[in-house]
Amino acid sequence: MPKEEQGRAAHWATATAEPNYKNQPPVEITINDRAATRQAIIRRVRENGMEFVERSDWGAYKNRPDSMVNDWHYRSIAIHHAGRSAACGPAALQLQEIQSKHMERMKADDIGYHYAIDCLGNIYEGRDIRFKGEHVRQFNTAVIGIVLLENLADPEEGGDLTAKARTFLHTIGFGRIPEAPSEQRETTEKFIKILREFFNISVLGGHKEFPHQTKDGKICPGKVGLAFVKQLRTRLALSAP
Repeated sequence: MPKEEQGRAAHWATATAEPNYKNQPPVEITINDRAATRQAIIRRVRENGMEFVERSDWGAYKNRPDSMVNDWHYRSIAIHHAGRSAACGPAALQLQEIQSKHMERMKADDIGYHYAIDCLGNIYEGRDIRFKGEHVRQFNTAVIGIVLLENLADPEEGGDLTAKARTFLHTIGFGRIPEAPSEQRETTEKFIKILREFFNISVLGGHKEFPHQTKDGKICPGKVGLAFVKQLRTRLALSAP
C-alpha cells in the first residue's frame, strides 16, 4: 500500500476541505483536479480507519482506456451485489473474476463498478472514478457503482433453475440465509457519507430500482440487499431513483 498522503480532502461543493480529525490545515483541491480528488477520497477512507485497496494491489487487469468515457458530476449511487453464486471469500479473486466477466463476456472496457466492499468491510477500487461505469444498463451517466461482494438474494429470487436449486437446498437445511455482514453494512454507510463530501449525491438505489432494469429480469441487489439500501436511504435522507 502507498503511504497515506498528508493534508486534507476536498469538499465537492467548495473544493476546500473542512478541518480533519488531526486539525491539520486544509489543502485546496480545485473541482477540475479529478486525479487529486480520487486520491483525496482514498485518504478520507483511511483517515476514517477503513482499509482501501487500490487497483494495483488486487491485481486488476489492464483496461481499455482509449474507449472509456469520462464522467464526473455524480448525483446517484447504485448498490449491487456480486450475484447468486457469490459468497464471502477472497475479495481480490472475486474482483478479478468479475472484471474478466465484464470485459470478456459483456465486452466492457473495464470492471463495471467503481468500488467494491467485501464482507470484512474493506473497500476496493474498481473502475477509476474519473470514468463512467458500466453497471446499470442505459443509465450509467453520473451514477457511482458500488458492489457488495456477497450474495444478497433470497433462494427463490429469479424464478429459474438456479432459484429452484437454491430453494430446494434451503428446504432440506443446506441453504444459507443471505445476509450482509455488519462490517460490510457499516463500511457501506460510512463510505457513502465520504462520497457525499465530494459529490452532490441525492439519490441512492439498488440496481433494479433504476430505470430500464426490471424488464431484463434484474434481481440485483436481491431482496436482502434492497432492504439494506432502503434502510440506508432513510438514515442518510436520500431519494430513490
